[in-house]
Amino acid sequence: MKPIGKIRRSQVLTGNGPGAIIDFRGEDGAPISVVAAGLEAWDQLSIKKGLLNDQRIHHEPLQARLQVNGFRLPPVGEEKVGKDKRPRLVPSYRFPDWHVCPKCNLLQRSRFWGAEIGKPELWCPTCSSGRGRRIKKVYAVPVRFVVTCPAGHLQDFPWMSWPRHSESCSRKKALKLIGDGAGLKGLRVHCTECKSERDLDGALSPSAHANLRCDGKSPWLKLPATGCNHQPVAIQRGASNAYFPVIASALDVPPFGGSFRDMLEDFWPDLVALDDRSQLPDYVRKRIHPNWPDPDVTSEELTSRIMTLLKMLDEKTGDLRPNEHLMLCSGGPDNEAFAEFQVRPQLLPHEMKGLLDHVVSVERLREVRALQGFTRLSPVEAGDSSSFIAPLSERKLNWLPAIEVRGEGIFISFDEPQVVEWENRPEVIARAADAHSAAERSWKEHNSEERPFPLTISARFLLVHTTAHALAERLSLDSGYSTASIRERLYVSPGPGGMCGFLLYTSAPDSDGTLGGLSRKGRTSELGPILLAALRDLEWCSSDPLCSSGILSLSEGSGSAACHCCTFIPETSCEHFNRHLDRGMLVGKPDQPEIGFFRALLEGKI
Repeated sequence: MKPIGKIRRSQVLTGNGPGAIIDFRGEDGAPISVVAAGLEAWDQLSIKKGLLNDQRIHHEPLQARLQVNGFRLPPVGEEKVGKDKRPRLVPSYRFPDWHVCPKCNLLQRSRFWGAEIGKPELWCPTCSSGRGRRIKKVYAVPVRFVVTCPAGHLQDFPWMSWPRHSESCSRKKALKLIGDGAGLKGLRVHCTECKSERDLDGALSPSAHANLRCDGKSPWLKLPATGCNHQPVAIQRGASNAYFPVIASALDVPPFGGSFRDMLEDFWPDLVALDDRSQLPDYVRKRIHPNWPDPDVTSEELTSRIMTLLKMLDEKTGDLRPNEHLMLCSGGPDNEAFAEFQVRPQLLPHEMKGLLDHVVSVERLREVRALQGFTRLSPVEAGDSSSFIAPLSERKLNWLPAIEVRGEGIFISFDEPQVVEWENRPEVIARAADAHSAAERSWKEHNSEERPFPLTISARFLLVHTTAHALAERLSLDSGYSTASIRERLYVSPGPGGMCGFLLYTSAPDSDGTLGGLSRKGRTSELGPILLAALRDLEWCSSDPLCSSGILSLSEGSGSAACHCCTFIPETSCEHFNRHLDRGMLVGKPDQPEIGFFRALLEGKI
């Protein structure tokens, strides 16, 4: 298999994973379009298969939630084959199959074009000139349109049936794609046999393919077509809605990842394999305690701590964020070292007392991001475990692709009694209810009734999410990191005692992480002025009064005060694709100042 291009390892998880359409440039700039192959193809190109591969990582709580035994890093570098070495490759298959010659406008499948053995470039024999090595090739270009469906299937655009052929046409001769004007109206599909032709105006409209059936093809898996009941739609090959990765992530926080777990390594396979947990005290007393390096630790203490670890792994579908939130607030146990989790609690800024509860500088963290699958046409919301998530492999494997990153950040949690009082105000309840209804309505417009809206848009959620965006924007001016480098991680759950905070962090795949510029901004003397300036920035938007009145968000039906000029950040930094934001919940509106959580602070009443 010949290498055709390069992508960064992290790109495999952010938009170029199995099932994604990727464009490359080959020899002499020849355009090449491929679909990234499924996970079975990774093993076909590897000497060491599955989790025997050298490039693997682990995160036990996340593995338990995703029901796998480990994770594989996207292949990079070289792999030893005896005394030789060969490059590690991410395999792919050609897609779409149809190509067009930019010179003679011929439109046909890939098997009819000129090609050389072992090279992916396709060229037009008619338009190319010269002989031997001096031949000047005119390379065929992959077509712009493909067909997909909500289940993630992928197939070629129906080029042959698009023109309205005459009844006597055999439809066996080549087509031409002729461009003589602007837009899709200026592109015509021409049949060289019956001379029928039809422009592509409306080709991307769902009504244009009402009679087209989805074949149920998954070209990245090389599986036979299974048929599908969903209505297919045509999209542009490089459209942003062609691939939405579904990513599960988790931080390395206590009780895993510390020195205690490391000392259990020799016994861990037996501990996990225990069918009857009542046998654990005997196993610890006979096998572990006699070999434990600290003689002051009793067998009962060891049993209790081990049971805590095992219970976390038992909750196969639980959420890992409550434990992360607890550790970020408490800092973890004092009697144990955690190399990948180092936090430094800070005193609350004077002006934020009564509004915030915890401010923590996160000096070091490790995050594992695993790719579960992907969707097309519309992204999934957090917590959506729908069957519409397309698979990465032909069958369920005991591993998933993932990357690990290390970095630092700032954690902030709100004062819960103050939040509870604020979110129970009638005007705040009404505004949050409108936001939830709009989000649910938008979800139903883009998804079938079989997929219930998986998220609750509460006042607390809007407060946490919008504050995270505002602070990220301001930190980018002071910390040296761009907003695209700062990611958010939200911790929100309803009711008294629920989570109400967020983590802003930056990370890098290097083992040394980042340089500490962001965590330093979490110090008491620096964070207060930065957060206050971020809130001041939200009082007015350059798009006001359109933004504050909600007119700019009417396309989503929410009517919230949020737009690109005030609260939006790069979508790769936001967990919810810049949805579910409302600066009115932070600073109030001109006609409703009382809905702003920070309104009293901004008016100097605190």
